[in-house]
Amino acid sequence: MMGILSDLDKKLTDNMHEHGSEFTDAVSDLPEAVVEAVERLMFFIQPDARDTVRTQVLGLIHEYRIQDAPNGDRPA
Repeated sequence: MMGILSDLDKKLTDNMHEHGSEFTDAVSDLPEAVVEAVERLMFFIQPDARDTVRTQVLGLIHEYRIQDAPNGDRPA
């Protein structure tokens, strides 16, 4: 029984190391054009707040983006 649990723990740990950033990194599955657009907007944000604002904006886009739209399509 311990061998099975140990194998399962190793597989889960390896999977988290390989794919964990997808759960914590809002940028991981966003198109590069979106990330670049957010970066260009940082010019208008106070320098000491840029990291916070960047993280919040990318997180909101990640959470509320249109899932079924192909990359590059924009809503009318």
